Amino acid sequence: MAWSPAVMAFVTAVGWFAAFVLVHILGWRAGHGHARWLLATYLTSVIGTLATVAGLVSWSAPRAILAMLLALMTSACLFVLYVPAVYTVLTSLSVQTIVMLRRRGGSLSAEELYERFAGRAILEERLATLVASGYLAREGGHLRLTARGRGLAGAFGLVKALWKLGPGG
Repeated sequence: MAWSPAVMAFVTAVGWFAAFVLVHILGWRAGHGHARWLLATYLTSVIGTLATVAGLVSWSAPRAILAMLLALMTSACLFVLYVPAVYTVLTSLSVQTIVMLRRRGGSLSAEELYERFAGRAILEERLATLVASGYLAREGGHLRLTARGRGLAGAFGLVKALWKLGPGG
């Protein structure tokens, strides 16, 4: 039984995306925790997906183009679902609070929670992440936006303006 190009494209995209997730998680655990690692591994999976689809589809132009577009769309949709889930787990203060409580037997004093999540340490962690990602640079005792940081700040500034979010939103 031969699979239709659509089924084959979908299965191929899901398979390569599963490989991406596995490699991304293994790399993250090995210390490759930056967005560059995420994008490099995803791009590799997209190239693998397209190469596999190209090798499997009979080369009538409309069928091949549709199969590749379906594979790309499937991969992109999976990526859109995966990235927010990963960053929620990695950066959400609510998730970190719940995990910390569970590891400590389900109960902590309010002072311990404030010390961990409202103090200087959490700000230092966030700033270190922004520096490591190339959005901020240290200059003496100051932090400044890099060109990359200015671009990202501008994009998010536009989104905040469009959504009419205030300073904290």
